[in-house]
Amino acid sequence: MALRRHLLALTAAGLAAPAILRAQTAPSQPSAAIPDAMMADGRFASFIVLLERGTGMNLLRSAGQFTVFAPTDAGVDSIPANLRSELIGTPTNSNSSGGGNQGALAALVNLHIVDGIHPAAGFTQPSTLLRSRNGTGLKVTRTARNTLEVTLADQEGPGVGGLNLPRPATILTPGVTAANGIILPINVALLK
Repeated sequence: MALRRHLLALTAAGLAAPAILRAQTAPSQPSAAIPDAMMADGRFASFIVLLERGTGMNLLRSAGQFTVFAPTDAGVDSIPANLRSELIGTPTNSNSSGGGNQGALAALVNLHIVDGIHPAAGFTQPSTLLRSRNGTGLKVTRTARNTLEVTLADQEGPGVGGLNLPRPATILTPGVTAANGIILPINVALLK
């Protein structure tokens, strides 16, 4: 009887080994599109509202390959309240079909989206220039602290009248992989 149990245990271990090896070597393929991966992550609820109202959801559900520099909820909160209100409308007219400045909101959303997949680990040069979906250059710079910062390529130096321009956005970890791209969380929204 003991021999029989021993043989059954060895057989079970032999059958389980290939499954264990497959689990260790086979990369998991994300099946969710970017908006669904953002919702599942939980850090991007405010940006999802901007995507819905700025008509970016359909684009990010498509089969294209995208990198989204997605501001976290705190990052969207960094947009001045009067500008957010102008973009998405007031509570009385904030439905997705009206209210707010739809053109400016679409431009803001597209400022955060780049064609192609650009993982954070791929930014090995001191700086990399990318083109956002609204045509603005985004400069990703590796800092002396070994962090990655994103700035608008045309916003270097002091602004008009010596005023400071928006601070760079820092890429946060972890990034989120989706079926059609990658989401790189940033700590502030990009503003132009």
